[in-house]
Amino acid sequence: MSLKDNIMARKGYWLRNGAILFFGLTLFFFVMLPKSQPNIHDNIPAAPLEETGPTTWPDSITSKHCDVAHPGRPLIQYVLMIDAGSSGSRIHAYKFNYCKATPELESEIFEMLEPGLSYFGDDALGAAQSLDPLLKTALKSVPVFLHKSTPVAVKATAGLRIMGDIKSNRILEAVRNRLETVYPFPIIKEEGVAIMDGGDEGVYAWVTVNYLLSRINSVVKNSTVAIMDLGGASTQIVFEPLTVNGHSVAQGKHRVPMSFNGNNYVLYQHSYLGYGLFQANKAINNYVVENPIDNNEDTVLSPDERLHPCMPVNTHKKYLHGDKEVTLIGVSDNANECRRVVEAIFDKEKACNLNPCSFDGVYQPSLTTSFDSDIYAFSFIFDRITPFLAGSDVPIQDITLQELENLTARVCVADEDEFKAFDSIAEAKSELGKVAEMCMDLNYIYGLLHYGYGIPKERKINLTKKIRDYETGWCLGASIAVLEDRWYLGA
Repeated sequence: MSLKDNIMARKGYWLRNGAILFFGLTLFFFVMLPKSQPNIHDNIPAAPLEETGPTTWPDSITSKHCDVAHPGRPLIQYVLMIDAGSSGSRIHAYKFNYCKATPELESEIFEMLEPGLSYFGDDALGAAQSLDPLLKTALKSVPVFLHKSTPVAVKATAGLRIMGDIKSNRILEAVRNRLETVYPFPIIKEEGVAIMDGGDEGVYAWVTVNYLLSRINSVVKNSTVAIMDLGGASTQIVFEPLTVNGHSVAQGKHRVPMSFNGNNYVLYQHSYLGYGLFQANKAINNYVVENPIDNNEDTVLSPDERLHPCMPVNTHKKYLHGDKEVTLIGVSDNANECRRVVEAIFDKEKACNLNPCSFDGVYQPSLTTSFDSDIYAFSFIFDRITPFLAGSDVPIQDITLQELENLTARVCVADEDEFKAFDSIAEAKSELGKVAEMCMDLNYIYGLLHYGYGIPKERKINLTKKIRDYETGWCLGASIAVLEDRWYLGA
C-alpha cells in the first residue's frame, strides 16, 4: 500500500471512529442532561412524557372531569400551600387534574387558624407546632397513596419580615424540621420554608385572580385586572399598565415581565411593608401622640392623655408609645380630623425620584391614565367594608370610592349615638362591637385607595373573598409555579 493510500485509509479510519464517538457522546448528553423546564406560567401543552408514575391507581382517586389522565401524567396531583401571615396561618390543599397535558384546578380544601407564627416570638417550637392542625387537615384531605408525591410549602409574609432575621430564621428552621420529621409531604425545593418576598406575593395574587377570572387562560390575550391586597403588616398592588407605542409604561424594579399561555405581560408591582392595616393603625396612633389635636371642648388632659379622632367617643385605650404609656381618648370626627391624620402617614411629600409616584416616594403609573380595566381588592379591604354592604358571605361585591367615602363618614359620626344607625344591619352592628377602630380602619382603606394609590372617586372596585368558590390571594398562583417542577414524575 502506498503512503498516499495508507494516509487515506487512516483518514477513513479516524473519520468513521470519530463519527461513532460523536454520535455516542451526543446520545449520552441527550439522555443524561436535565430537560429544560417550561416557563413558570406557560400553559401551552407539552409533549407527552415517559410514564414514570404508578400504573394502577386506587379506584378512590378520581377526577370529576375525566377517567383517563393525559399520557405521561398522573390523574390527580395535590399541592399544599401554607400562608403564614401576620394575623394567622392558612392552608390551601389544591387538587389538580391532568385530563390534559397541563393541570386544571379541580377543588380546594381551606382552613385557617390564629395566631400567626410571629405571635410566638422566641418560642420557635411553639410556632412550628401551631401548624399541626392545618397539616392534620392535609393528612385527611390528601389520599394516603399520594402523600409522598404531594409537595408542601410554608410561605411566611410580612409578620415574620418585621421580626428580624434571628427570630424569624429560628422559627423557619423549627417549621422545616417538624415537616421533615413528622409529616410525609416533601418540601418544595426552592424556598420551600421561607419568607416570601412582598413582590412575589403580589404577582402570585395577580396570577390567582386573573386565572380564576379566565383572563390569562386563553391563547387569545385578554385585558387583565388589577389586584390590591391589604394584610396586617403590608399591602400590595399589581396591574398591567397600558402600553405607549408598543412599550409598557412600567419601569425600573417595579417592572415584572412574564408569560402565560404564550402571551406576554409586563406588570407593575410594589409591596409596601409597614402599610398593612395593623401597622398603619400603629402609625396613626403614634402620629396622634406626637401631634396632639386641638382640644375644642376644653377637656382637662393630663400629660399622658391624647385625644384620638379615629376612635369612638369616650373610648379610653392604653397605648405604649416607645417606653411611655399614653391613654388615647376617642372624640367625634369633627371636620374630617381622622382623615387628615390618616393622610399624614402616607408621606406624600417624600422625594419622587421616578415620576409619577403614589406615596412614600414610590413610582407608580397612574391608575387614571395608564389602566382602564377592573380593580379587585381583598383581605382586610373586603373584611372591613362588606359587613356594611351585602354581608361577608357574599364573595364578590362592588363599591365606588365615593360610596366608600360616604360610608366611612357615616361610621365615624355614628359612634355618638352608639351606632344606632346600623341597628338594622346585624353583621355591621356586630363588627362595630368587635372592632373599636372601625372608623380608623375605613378611613385608612379609603385613604390608601384614593389618596395613596390615586383611584378616582367615581371608579368602582370589586371586593372579593372568593372567585368560583376559590380563595383569592397569592397561594394558587404560587401553587401553579410549584407544578413547574413536575412533581408527578416518580410519584
